[in-house]
Amino acid sequence: MNTVVFPPVATAPPQSLVSSGKYNFGTYDQAIPDINPLDAAGTGPLAPLRRQVRNSGLKEWEAFQLGDDDRFVLGAVYNAKSVGLLQVLVVDKNAATIARWETKLPSAMLHVARGLDDTVSEGEFAGLKVEIGNNLPDGVLTVDAVHRGTALKPELGLHITGDCAPGRAGHLVIVHPFSENKALYSHKAMMPASGSLLIGGEHVGLADDRGYLILDDHHGDYPRPMKYDWVTGIRRNQTGVVEGFNLTHNQTRNPGVYNENALWIGDQVHRLPPVTVTRPDGPWGKWFIRDAAGIVDVTFTPTVRSTMHVGPRKMLAEYYAPYGWYEGMINAQHATLNVDGMFGVGEQKRITV
Repeated sequence: MNTVVFPPVATAPPQSLVSSGKYNFGTYDQAIPDINPLDAAGTGPLAPLRRQVRNSGLKEWEAFQLGDDDRFVLGAVYNAKSVGLLQVLVVDKNAATIARWETKLPSAMLHVARGLDDTVSEGEFAGLKVEIGNNLPDGVLTVDAVHRGTALKPELGLHITGDCAPGRAGHLVIVHPFSENKALYSHKAMMPASGSLLIGGEHVGLADDRGYLILDDHHGDYPRPMKYDWVTGIRRNQTGVVEGFNLTHNQTRNPGVYNENALWIGDQVHRLPPVTVTRPDGPWGKWFIRDAAGIVDVTFTPTVRSTMHVGPRKMLAEYYAPYGWYEGMINAQHATLNVDGMFGVGEQKRITV
C-alpha cells in the first residue's frame, strides 16, 4: 500500500475570496463573507473590460441535493453565461424513476448569489420558479421550488429548511488554483433538513427527522474544456446523524493539497486524498472511485439515467449524471465511513461552451 498523505487541515477563512487582485487559495472551515471573483481582474484603465471578460467565462451555480429515505432531489440555479438553467429532479430511490422539472433560459433572467449572508439565488421561467435563500450566519438555508403543472407534467411544490447552525452542519470551503489567476471556489455543507415535497398535490416527503440537505455553492474560472468527475452520497443514519461524502477528480493544480474530497459525520468534515474515477463499462455501468493508497474504495452502481448533451456529436457539452447506490469504505485520518446502501448522484462532465 502506498504511503497516505492527507491534505492540510482546513483553516479559518479570509474576509474575501480575492484580496489585492489575488485569490486567497486554501481550504477553509467556514464561509468566506465576501465572494468577489471579478476583483481578480485587478485595477487600472482596462479593469472594466477585464472584469467583463472574466465574468463571461465564470461558471456559477448554487445547487442542492436533498431528500430522505425514499427520495433524492437535485436542483440548481445555474449560470453558464452562454445559457441559464433552472432544474429540479426528483428520484424515487426504490422504484428507480425520475421526474424532471427543468428549463433553459437567458442567463440574464436568473441570479446566482455571490456570498451566503442574507442572499438569494433565484430564477423563474416557463412555469418553473426556483429560489435558494442563504442566511448562513443565522444557521438557515431554504429551498423553494414550484411549478404550476401542465397536461404532461404534474404540479411541483418543494419547500425545505436546512439547519446549518454551529454544531449541526460541517462546512468545506475551497479556493483552489487552476492557474495563478484562475480559481475554483466551492462551498459545500451537509445538514439536517425538514419541509415538504409535493408532486401533483400529493405529499411524498420529507419524512419527519429523516431529511437532509447538501449546499453546493460554486464559482469557477474553469479551463476550456471544463471537465470533471464527481460523486456524492448522503443519508441520515439510524440515530438521525447526517453522514455523507464528496469525491471529485477535476482540473485543479496539486490535488494532493487542493481537492474537495471529504466525508461528513454530523458537523465534522474529514479531508481525503486525491481520487480517480474509472468506468470500464461506460457511464451506465459501475463506477470505481479510488485513491492511490486504498483510503477511498467506493463503487457506484447507477440505477437511474440522466443526460444533457449539446451540439452535434456532443461537441459542445457531454454530460452524464446517473443516480444510484454506493458500496465500500472511506477511511479518513480520524474517521471511517461505510457507504454500503447510501444513495446519491455522479457526474461525468465535459463542456466547451
